[in-house]
Amino acid sequence: MKTIATITLCLALGLFGTMPLGGCGEDDASGTTTTVSADGRCEHQIKAETCPFCNPELANAEGFCGAHGFPEAICAQCRPGIKVAFRAQGDWCEEHKLPESQCVKCNPELAENIQEGVHGGPMPGTDGDDASNCEHGIAMAKCPFCDPSLIESEGFCNGHDVAEALCVKCRPFMKTAFIAAGDWCAEHNTPESQCAICNP
Repeated sequence: MKTIATITLCLALGLFGTMPLGGCGEDDASGTTTTVSADGRCEHQIKAETCPFCNPELANAEGFCGAHGFPEAICAQCRPGIKVAFRAQGDWCEEHKLPESQCVKCNPELAENIQEGVHGGPMPGTDGDDASNCEHGIAMAKCPFCDPSLIESEGFCNGHDVAEALCVKCRPFMKTAFIAAGDWCAEHNTPESQCAICNP
């Protein structure tokens, strides 16, 4: 499990590009090809196009989850749907119901990566160049204002009755984008366009 923890830490530190990893449908270092099932799932049991293990560029594009200390793309606490991918790789802490590589209780040294209040920003250890951020201050790949197709493709948040791509409760980093777009109700700490108190 130490190897898995090391790989995850390398992801969190933005060193992913230096590691030899194969993507879905591509030859990996051993010369084998990763296959995609008929329903579009990769060997990690998630949709191939959204798999951060098959698409390492997602780790940098989606930024850093400071609350948990991992790239947003692989943060199992923010994205419970990715847990199946960790299980498929044998990276699982049954006791704490988290990937072993993200289990702070089993690996206390992982707590050093936690940076409360940082969401969607650059990975720790990078030069902090946010050239991949859009005019709304978040990763361009995750901005529904710059790419409205995300609103439809990411579905609906039934828990908060809003498009998932626009849900600030599920995606706290979106607060920055709403403020930049001039759509923020400071009194109720929510986007003005979603404020049920101001707009009943």
